[in-house]
Amino acid sequence: MKRTILVISVLASVCLAAAGCGSKSTAPAGGGKGMAVPVAVQPVKRADIARELVVSGQLAGEQSVVVSPKITGKVDDVRFELGSRVARGDVLFTMDDTDIVAQVQQYEASVAASAARKKVAEQNRENASRQFERYNQLYEQGAISADTFESYKLKLDQALSEEPESNLAQMEASLSYQRNQLANTVVTSPISGEVAVKNVEIGSMVSSSTQAVTVVNLEQVKVQLPVGEQQVGKLKQGQEVKVLVPSVREEQFNAVIANISPAADPKTKSFLVEVKMDNPEHVLKQGMFAKVHIATDRKEKALTLPVDAVVARSGDNYVFTVVEGKAKENKVKVGISDGKVTEIIEGLAEGDQAIVLGQQGLINGSPVLVQGAQEGSSGQGKGDQPKGEK
Repeated sequence: MKRTILVISVLASVCLAAAGCGSKSTAPAGGGKGMAVPVAVQPVKRADIARELVVSGQLAGEQSVVVSPKITGKVDDVRFELGSRVARGDVLFTMDDTDIVAQVQQYEASVAASAARKKVAEQNRENASRQFERYNQLYEQGAISADTFESYKLKLDQALSEEPESNLAQMEASLSYQRNQLANTVVTSPISGEVAVKNVEIGSMVSSSTQAVTVVNLEQVKVQLPVGEQQVGKLKQGQEVKVLVPSVREEQFNAVIANISPAADPKTKSFLVEVKMDNPEHVLKQGMFAKVHIATDRKEKALTLPVDAVVARSGDNYVFTVVEGKAKENKVKVGISDGKVTEIIEGLAEGDQAIVLGQQGLINGSPVLVQGAQEGSSGQGKGDQPKGEK
């Protein structure tokens, strides 16, 4: 606001000066030999500055899971609404289990029958074994013929068959499968979070291809960003960053770089960087637009000026300072910038009174009239006392 008022004041002063001196001089405002040009100054000062990489992306929950039923069937009951908070293991919906319950009961009966046949087979096996031992002795004594002995040996071989055990195992496996199918009629949430998508209603048919429910955990949110190879080497895991979500508030959120991809995407040639931040009040929602500000270069106690104070001309950069009431043109070398202030590497010294408003159109030696000072300025430069004042 102060800067806006100051700009208006400087422009108004220029107009008044031009009107008041119109009958005395025809020299242009920036001509520098006649009329003084109203300007505002600010001292060159030292401050910490960082260059930022700004990348945009969309917020996503720390966990986001699409829940689909494992079987095909009709929805019998739905126990949530859109936006409901659910815990891991909570029932989301159930499916009609009438047919599966009948199948379970059928295989339970089959298992019982197979178990009974197995028990009978074990008893037959014991009897056949005892008979074989007895007839084997008789055969060795020559009391029975070889054909009779072979018939009892065959009975023993048949009794030793594992078919009853095999049938029982098969029935038990089928029963286990049907019980799993019965369990699959109850669909639960795999994570704690909020229901973001609801695609089921009572009576609707669903299958394993139905994206029935989406559950999102918003305790933390993340945003994945593509970063070029020139910048990714300047980033590190755990580095603090700032995230701006305009739809939520003007202030930035604190976040950290959680993960950096070790390989570039073969198509975009960029590296994926994942930024995470806490979201305890759940004000940040999945899909919101976010701007992530990441500091890539930092200088401490660098000479700085507002970026608007630097005048670009013919490929070089210049800053005008006020010396004894006149504008002095200084060729400067600039360094990093955060978009608001820029680093001055060469050409100025700390405390120099730099012109930050009204510098456009000035030439070296132009008389200037310091109308005001930006924040941090000590006021008028050395010797720049306005005409008419002592």
